[in-house]
Amino acid sequence: MKIILLSIIGGLLLSSAGFSQSSGSEFNTDKITWFGIDYTHCYFLNPIDFPSRVDLKNKLKSWNDLVVYEQEKFIEKTLQGKHVEYETDAVEERNNAVEIKSKITEDGFKSSHLQSDQIQAIINSYNIKGGLSGTGLVLIAESYSKPNEQGAYYVTFFDIETKKVFVTERMLGKAKGFGLRNYWANSFYKVLLEVGKIY
Repeated sequence: MKIILLSIIGGLLLSSAGFSQSSGSEFNTDKITWFGIDYTHCYFLNPIDFPSRVDLKNKLKSWNDLVVYEQEKFIEKTLQGKHVEYETDAVEERNNAVEIKSKITEDGFKSSHLQSDQIQAIINSYNIKGGLSGTGLVLIAESYSKPNEQGAYYVTFFDIETKKVFVTERMLGKAKGFGLRNYWANSFYKVLLEVGKIY
């Protein structure tokens, strides 16, 4: 009876985390390609905390550039022991098309609006150039909530050629620091630290 109960609890914990994984052996995190942080589904709470739409739109690129320019901190330190390559064009193209005005909101429900079963459709929409293969990693930002002082992301590993999602898991990162860029950069830094520990 105890074994059955533990199995049920374990299953509930995995489903509540938004976890799904391929049973195939092709899922390999020793060598991955970093695709960036996808902000196309991210909401920013509250308007008073994001007063400049132009500045916020520019930050979508700044946050992605930060990971690439400071690889030692954001990638090498967090994803220790992994060989990481970079291909951020697909995500940058999507972020450039974000209508930032519609993403700034007072609606607290927007801080948790995505479901794990929506992630595959998002990955399917990526315009990935030919010739790439292996495992891709992208953070799909769900919300930056100043009231909660945290960023929410769906950490997603997928097969680059087929776009099949291997794993997607919702993670929260504490926002901290001075200035808009550094404050929210800390949230994805914390998430990447957790990714390194788990995967």
